[in-house]
This record gives sequence, C-alpha cells and structure tokens, in this order.
Amino acid sequence: MRTRRRAISLVMLVGGLAACVSERPTTAPEPPTDGNSVAIKNFAFVPPNLSMASGATVTWTNQDDVAHTVSADDDKTFDAGVEPGQTFQFTAGAPGTYTYFCRFHPFMKGTLTVTAP
Repeated sequence: MRTRRRAISLVMLVGGLAACVSERPTTAPEPPTDGNSVAIKNFAFVPPNLSMASGATVTWTNQDDVAHTVSADDDKTFDAGVEPGQTFQFTAGAPGTYTYFCRFHPFMKGTLTVTAP
C-alpha cells in the first residue's frame, strides 16, 4: 500500500511540474494597429515593406517563439534583438529607404521607406 501511495504522489508531482512548464505563452501579443507595425511571425517580417513619414515610429513585435533581430543593412541605423513577445520601436529620421534583416535568420528581410512629412 505504501508503494502505491508513493507512486501516486510521484505521478501527481510530475503532473504538477508539467502543468507549470506548459503555462508558458506560445504566441506574442498582436502588434499595435496604427499602420506603422511589423509582425515578426513564421520567420518573416509582415508586412515585408512598410512606408511611413519621417518622425513616425514603427513597432516590430516578435510573435515567434524564438529570438530575432531587426538590423539595418547599410549604416546600422538600427540594430536590436527582439525576444519572443517583445517589441522594438524605431522613430524614422531622414527620408530614404532602409533595408533590414534578422542576423540570426538572414533570409528574413524587410524594407522601410521613409518619406518627407
């Protein structure tokens, strides 16, 4: 009888630990809907091309369950790591076209076009 109680206690302990581990969120919150938002999901920047006025702020939201970066190609205008569920914001300065990618997954690419206000 004592062995059976120990076995039941062990099963309950393992089940309780499994429940704690599985409570980790698997998706990030939806990005803001102001039009200057880029979701990072399914190993892609969505949308891959975004236009905005100088002085506006763009928000990238990582909806994947792995870390990514948002890294400007040319002059390192921006370069940030974005963990799952986190965001990165960049306020656009001079008009121009800024191409960017993920350092961890170089096939992930995007373009930010900044226009005069």
